[in-house]
Amino acid sequence: MHWNVSERVGRIRWVFLPLGLAALVAVGAHAAADVVGDRVLWLVDRVDAFFDAIWSSWSFTAPLVEVIGLTQRTWFARAVALCWELAADALIAVPLLGYEERDAAREWQLGRDMLRRIRSPLLLVRPAATLLVGIAGAFSLARMVQGSVQLAVHLSWLAHFLRALILVAVLVVLVPRAVFRSVEHERTAPYRMAAAVVLLPLLIAAVLSWR
Repeated sequence: MHWNVSERVGRIRWVFLPLGLAALVAVGAHAAADVVGDRVLWLVDRVDAFFDAIWSSWSFTAPLVEVIGLTQRTWFARAVALCWELAADALIAVPLLGYEERDAAREWQLGRDMLRRIRSPLLLVRPAATLLVGIAGAFSLARMVQGSVQLAVHLSWLAHFLRALILVAVLVVLVPRAVFRSVEHERTAPYRMAAAVVLLPLLIAAVLSWR
């Protein structure tokens, strides 16, 4: 029996679609973590400058000014951002690997039913994070495509067109499915308060990464 292309794609969608959803959110989490890292570095620089002003006031404490330099501050900020990113991946990207594709109308109906049953704002944190981080991932992916095309063919109009095309396609095809799976997973997900503590700042960082 010979399958046509659409049949073959349909046979393997159950593997690649969950991987694509998880990868999209992981890319978005990375973009948001970059914003977190920049903000943490800014804060650490201000704290370091405050204590440097104190240590430099006396000769016997003046050597302490050089104990923590730019390299240490940068490493600390990047380590915080990495830990935040890994935590976000565990909370919202890994569960997407359990996505099971259904008919679009069926998914829409199930999604509405599950949203109507939500009684606590905590149950909306992970779906909201998945939505905003997924959008951040779509922007990042579109930028990568734009940059690659621009470098390869040096046609600005084509690079911008493909960026817009990829952005719209990902927002329409992948992001809603990721949010649906997040709502579905949230019904049985543990550690909701801890997840909210990790994800709420990431929501803001994800929005700041959109460009």
